[in-house]
Amino acid sequence: MSDEVGFTSMFEEHYESVLRYAWRRVGPADAADIAAETFKVAWEKYDKVPHAQPLPWLYTTARNLALNLIRRGDRRDALTGSLSELLTSRGTEEDHAVTVASRQAALAALNSLSERDRELVLLMSWEGLDLRQAATVVGCSRSTAAMRLHRIRRRLRHLLVEESQPITDRQPAFGRSVI
Repeated sequence: MSDEVGFTSMFEEHYESVLRYAWRRVGPADAADIAAETFKVAWEKYDKVPHAQPLPWLYTTARNLALNLIRRGDRRDALTGSLSELLTSRGTEEDHAVTVASRQAALAALNSLSERDRELVLLMSWEGLDLRQAATVVGCSRSTAAMRLHRIRRRLRHLLVEESQPITDRQPAFGRSVI
């Protein structure tokens, strides 16, 4: 039996089970994507799939993909929360206008980065790549990416802290006071 026939048979027999498993793990919005990605991985690694009982292997693959999706969402939420917390760290209860202003400031800070720096931040925070993987995607060494990330974070902190201060509290340029 050829790989294609064997894979098709496995797909037809187990797709619904994998889809239901993914549905329980990530909900209906992402279940079909997880199931499709599971079978994509199964096709790419077909020689490593235990052909006698592939379902546990498929569930393990679907589980790992679902956990990656959940971690990406958690990191994105944490980044959004951190940026919002930094902007609203003045302590008082915020109203909707402050929340909107905080998000706009965070987006403006992110958009002020160069395309390459923004890509590095988004690959790590939204896509869930580690530093080495993100460095590979943007085409630099891990140490270069680490230095860039350090500088990016420092710049974002500076921009967000500056944005959260009222205009009257900001330091004038070059240390001169403006009267």
